[in-house]
Amino acid sequence: MSRSRLRPLLSFAVLMVLGTVHGTVHRVSAEPIRLTRDGQPVAVVVIPDGAGNRSGEAEAAGILVNHLRQMSGGELPVRHERDLGDARVAEGRIVRAPRDADETSLTYFVLLGDTRLADELGVTTEDLGVGGMRVRTSGNALVLRGGPVGGPGHRDSAGVRYAVIELWEDLGCRYLWPGETGKVIPQRPTVEVADLDIAYTPPVGHRAMRWSRLGERGQSGLEQLGIDRQVYERAVSRAGRTAEPIAWATWQRLGGQMPRFGHGGAGLRDAERHVKENPDWFALQADGTRDQGGIDRWRLCKSNPELIRHVAEDIIRRRNEDPDLALVSLCPNDGGYASWCLCESCQELDPPDGPPVTLLIFERAGSSRRTPRDYVSLTDRMVFYWNRIAEQVTRVHPVLLFGVSAYSRFSHPPVRQRLHPNLVARYVPTEVEGWDGWVQAGAQRIYYRPNILLINRRHGKLQSIVGALARQMSHFAEHGMAMTDFDSIYHHWSTLGLTYYATARLNWNPHLPPEAILADYAHHGFGPGAEFITQYFERVERLSEAGVASRHIEPGDYRYTPEVVGELRGLLNAAETAAAGDERIG
Repeated sequence: MSRSRLRPLLSFAVLMVLGTVHGTVHRVSAEPIRLTRDGQPVAVVVIPDGAGNRSGEAEAAGILVNHLRQMSGGELPVRHERDLGDARVAEGRIVRAPRDADETSLTYFVLLGDTRLADELGVTTEDLGVGGMRVRTSGNALVLRGGPVGGPGHRDSAGVRYAVIELWEDLGCRYLWPGETGKVIPQRPTVEVADLDIAYTPPVGHRAMRWSRLGERGQSGLEQLGIDRQVYERAVSRAGRTAEPIAWATWQRLGGQMPRFGHGGAGLRDAERHVKENPDWFALQADGTRDQGGIDRWRLCKSNPELIRHVAEDIIRRRNEDPDLALVSLCPNDGGYASWCLCESCQELDPPDGPPVTLLIFERAGSSRRTPRDYVSLTDRMVFYWNRIAEQVTRVHPVLLFGVSAYSRFSHPPVRQRLHPNLVARYVPTEVEGWDGWVQAGAQRIYYRPNILLINRRHGKLQSIVGALARQMSHFAEHGMAMTDFDSIYHHWSTLGLTYYATARLNWNPHLPPEAILADYAHHGFGPGAEFITQYFERVERLSEAGVASRHIEPGDYRYTPEVVGELRGLLNAAETAAAGDERIG
């Protein structure tokens, strides 16, 4: 690590939590696979014959070779399998006659992807799911393979790249935060891989953390601080620059192969025409009209059968025209200046004993004047609407999925309705009880789309919520979590970087214990100062618990008094003293 990793912390900058993520790992006593000896290559990287320069295998080979060069100074050659000539498996080892004197020292093999030799060694991917990976030593070979590519909406398999990253994490590499200073690569001239077998399929099929850009709010903050926008953008660019051919998010294995969705007008297209031709399809307002105050964020009358039939027929046509269409969003528009539908038919869908919510009733659509009204959750009317559309469409296209949301005034689970099996519910709250309620109401696929990372986005206050995140993610993964989409990384890396990093790690392995994340982080990131860094983050976590109610994350009210600041600063000073003189710091 560099000294700059401690100095930001002395200004109450929270760095990253480190945690190696493994699936099933087996180690037995056997000859290790040697990649370099005294800085010289003794292995060859082998990719399938059909792998082009832009293939996943070629990308994975580049990551492997680049990081090995940084670790040992050795440069492994990359060959297509056909270039190995008469290579074959005999008695569990790869044997071949080198073509020239330069290759006589290359006695070990790194097989990337679906090679013939990997099959002959018996290293299969039979037990892997989509996005899964396999890392296994066998004889004199190290095999890294990826899982299968899925069906519609599953167009890419990054499993081979995931396997390479897993290998480097097993060898002690870490990526703490974006940019070159965030990379941890141990230095050793001889690199060996102990005998192991790692097989892992991520339980969360699609893993996302949004990467914010400088918007209106950010610009306002720069102006308050007197910082020029171009100066800020140059600083961000420098911080994110890295010499390695892989970004921070890619290293954390964010991504995946599941269809994503967002606000979609509740499935209605061409609303500008329909608001004139079919005004009854739109939400009844307090003034008795169906006016929407503009047509960019309209609300609909969810009980209208003609609207439901039109949306269903339109989706059927879209699927007929595009056989690859896997999911259609039925999520309503977000925000706007129109009230939810106040007609009797819609209100009859709302159970009187439903959870209480507050509706904002606009004096008229388009006006900012509004009155709060105590009401009940709108979830049942929403599920009624979604179900009716799904029922009609799936008679024709039974595997098509529909994206819906647990959000806003319909975040509570439904009371009367049960979800159609083809609905994918995008869950925005953080309550475990609410999640369980949606599962009990029939949700089989749940898309976790929280705003947790927006905590403190305006002021970047020091905070750690790793424990609460870990409890949530583990529970949700056990109960139907298929996708995630965290909003958003606002680049408070010095104060919220711990939370950013823990979120990424828990996306890949939602069952990581928070203690293991912190222990691994402190050990790899701060060496001799690990004991004090651990105490520092444990103290910050306890302070942050004031804003983390039982199973529910909120910003909370916690204060860094002069006494608390002195305590934290003392721990960081102790860590810096303990790490002084360590070669990894300088």
